[in-house]
Amino acid sequence: MKKIILLSFVIVAVLSAQPQMPEFIETSSPFVIDLDYIVELPPGYDPTDTVTAYPLIIALHGFGDHAGAYKGTAMRLCPEGAIGLYPETAFPVNLEGSLGWAWYMWGDSCYHRETVELSTRWVLQILEQVKQEYAVDSTKVFLFGFSQGGMMTYQVGIQYPHLFRGLLPAGGWLEVPIDEAHPLDSAALNLPVRALHGAYDEVVSWEDGKAAVDTLSRYGARAEIISYPAGHTLIPELFDDARDFVYCLTQDSPPPALVDILWPRQTLEPGEHVEILRKVLCATEPMEDIEAGLLGLEETATSPAVKEMIIYLLGARRCVGSEYVLKQILQDENKPQILRKAAYSALIKLGTETAWTAIEGIEKHIVIQEVVPGSQANEVGLLPGDVIVRYNRKRIDELGDIQEAKDKVADNQEEVVMIIERDGEKERIKLAPGQIGIRLTEGIK
Repeated sequence: MKKIILLSFVIVAVLSAQPQMPEFIETSSPFVIDLDYIVELPPGYDPTDTVTAYPLIIALHGFGDHAGAYKGTAMRLCPEGAIGLYPETAFPVNLEGSLGWAWYMWGDSCYHRETVELSTRWVLQILEQVKQEYAVDSTKVFLFGFSQGGMMTYQVGIQYPHLFRGLLPAGGWLEVPIDEAHPLDSAALNLPVRALHGAYDEVVSWEDGKAAVDTLSRYGARAEIISYPAGHTLIPELFDDARDFVYCLTQDSPPPALVDILWPRQTLEPGEHVEILRKVLCATEPMEDIEAGLLGLEETATSPAVKEMIIYLLGARRCVGSEYVLKQILQDENKPQILRKAAYSALIKLGTETAWTAIEGIEKHIVIQEVVPGSQANEVGLLPGDVIVRYNRKRIDELGDIQEAKDKVADNQEEVVMIIERDGEKERIKLAPGQIGIRLTEGIK
């Protein structure tokens, strides 16, 4: 079971302009703020274990959002096991009657810079506290942020690059001054950055996201940007690419040669081969060799699990020459659902106009991928493959809908009705509010 810990303490703010690691948070106006953050521990975490250390995933929420919405990000980005740190910010905002939080407040330039600095120091302070209290591998700390949190990912990571292994700004933009007068230091030049951005983002434009990466690249940083057929939102394929980034940067040894990954010398069970195939994510051979090898293996592979991983890798490694094959898989209704879904996601990742056109009109639904043993879901008889139609009267069309529906359950509500579809028939399932005990995925209708 994952352990959720909510911590808060009061910080008295006083004037200081020093950018060093603070013992307390400071600003020009004396006031008291109550700041919270959530620490999420991986399954099996043992506080008495003095040997094992875990990667740390820090997730910074967007404007008007809250830390609780990002619970589970560590597991999504590092399923092998990582500690998650989800900070709440200092500045409350009221959006359409709902309380949220912001990393900084807009206004005159002085006030803007002051609140950005305050939030930067808050992130640094809780990072240090969590590193002292938990078994964090300090060489594997990742910063992920969405929207305003994406901007803060750049802000904190580029100013303090020695603290991080990689940055993952999603839907963010760059405000850190980088030019001849403000060059990047060696640590920042060597800090990998993978920006993730919706091509149709109307809040933070794709052009602003790309400009951030172009600026970093122009001055020698290791930065890239990946686009998606989406607006200002987080989609499953974005999390896939974030997870793959973390995976490669947490490997303690370089990947084997491509030929040994694709065609191991020893006979392996499908699950074992899938694990080895995953190392294609980190392969350094020329792209044409990777693409040709994956397509060749796809023709001969018989295991559905191996085929699914091959399709996944064709998308993850942006093998644009595989587009025709992926389209065929997606359009063939006789193909297993799992392969069609993999092809759908792979086409999104290819990033070409024709690949994105191929997925238009494809309807999806939210499917239970896994039921946690001993959970409420297990007790009421939910099964992998069940389609979630509604929860507490809210229609469930996207992965984020279920959490949104759970957040709107009334405090005094004792029972929630969830509508599922199984074998073409709809069923009403009665649940207690709170944790259900399911892992969800998207399916193709």
